[in-house]
Amino acid sequence: MTAASRIPCINPRCRRTAAQEKFPNSKEIICGKCFRALPLAFRQEHRRCWREINKWEKRILRTGDPLKAQRMRGICNGWTDRLNARWDEMRQSIANPDKSEGLETFLEEIGL
Repeated sequence: MTAASRIPCINPRCRRTAAQEKFPNSKEIICGKCFRALPLAFRQEHRRCWREINKWEKRILRTGDPLKAQRMRGICNGWTDRLNARWDEMRQSIANPDKSEGLETFLEEIGL
């Protein structure tokens, strides 16, 4: 298997990858370990967005009325946009983690 067929985790300090075949339209993933390291609020919102997206996609497939399907697609697209915004926030959170108050942080701030 070549490196080109692998997708890296969004955490630059993590060396985990995923198979391109498993996620064909993705350019980046977040591994389970890095996902669990995120704050609980991020994880809950991410899961909520995916639940809503899946719910609306199922409803779109079941409906026979094209007008209803169009309205439902708009709702589903809104949840997708919200998920993408949360993904950007997760990427920022991982790239610039909040440092806890402590001796190392204090010494770093004063330049020692």
